[in-house]
Amino acid sequence: MTALHLQSGIQGRIEDAPSWSTRTYWACQLLGWGTYGVSYYLAVLVPFGVAGPKEAVADVAYCLAGLLSTHALRARIKRGGWSELPYARMLPRLAAGALASGVALAAALYGCLLAENQTSWNELRQRTAVVGTTAFFSSFLVVVWVAVYLGVHAVQRRRAVELDALRTKVAVREAKLRSLQQQLNPHFLFNCLNSLRSLIDEDQGRAREMVTRLAELLRASLRQDECITIPLEDELATIDAYLDLESVRLEERLRLRREIDPGVLSALVPPMLLQGLVENAIKHGIAQLPAGGELVLRLARRGDQLHIEVENSGALSTTQRAGIGLANARERLRLLYGSQAAISLESIEPGLIRATVDLPYQQQEAPCVQSS
Repeated sequence: MTALHLQSGIQGRIEDAPSWSTRTYWACQLLGWGTYGVSYYLAVLVPFGVAGPKEAVADVAYCLAGLLSTHALRARIKRGGWSELPYARMLPRLAAGALASGVALAAALYGCLLAENQTSWNELRQRTAVVGTTAFFSSFLVVVWVAVYLGVHAVQRRRAVELDALRTKVAVREAKLRSLQQQLNPHFLFNCLNSLRSLIDEDQGRAREMVTRLAELLRASLRQDECITIPLEDELATIDAYLDLESVRLEERLRLRREIDPGVLSALVPPMLLQGLVENAIKHGIAQLPAGGELVLRLARRGDQLHIEVENSGALSTTQRAGIGLANARERLRLLYGSQAAISLESIEPGLIRATVDLPYQQQEAPCVQSS
């Protein structure tokens, strides 16, 4: 994928990450305890014929106590950092918290029954086992609540770690891309200045014109340093400026042929990528031949791929195949597109070299895809 889609994809994952906000938390609390209260009333009290207004009030009081006690337990978990503790230290704390909440729930239920005169202190003393069972069952409900809460918290934490790793990965890729571009541009400037130096004594008027072209080229280069991808049309303008400068040195020894599909001019490419291939073809190929040679630039769309060919006269050397220019281009493509892009350099026949690049076809979506 391009850096644009990489960044937008990560941003989408960040936005889609679960967020245990205050609103979400209270919505889940109300839904959970409300569902339990309604289910208990309909599934237990109604079938046993003990469903009435007083029982409904007791049921509501029990659920309200459950909501408040689990909220207090959550605050204690967060304040004490229990979820970060080892299991040997965390589990006893959670068990004690669940038991305390269970006792509070049982107290709320029987307190409501006492207030409604549905039971008395003597009856409670005689029904100790029932009260204990209620407290135990309530503690079990709180344990289930804690398990759900910690499960959500664990998912959040895992996603946060994943997102941090993704942010770090993008930052590293962008730093590498900027480093690679900084390696390309000084070399490019050095070659241009060499061409101008030989022209100053021969034709000052043309030298001034070429200085203007160089200024335009450097301005475009500086602007492109801020972008990870640019429209192919802009990259071709950079190549035109470079070829104008090289024609000063090579004159009629440099012959150019273009086979470009007009429909691909809005496609996005890494800045200086094609220029680097053209420079490589001239420096290691055409410039080494006494009679010069032809440079052929082919650009077309093949399905969902942008196909690029830079073909030139010359012989393929080991130095050219292992040079820093080709290595940088290959690394930039790997960082931007992964396995979806490929670059190759080969001798297709004696005296003819071809550099081929295939990368995902993406049309311009913004004036500049920023690198930072």
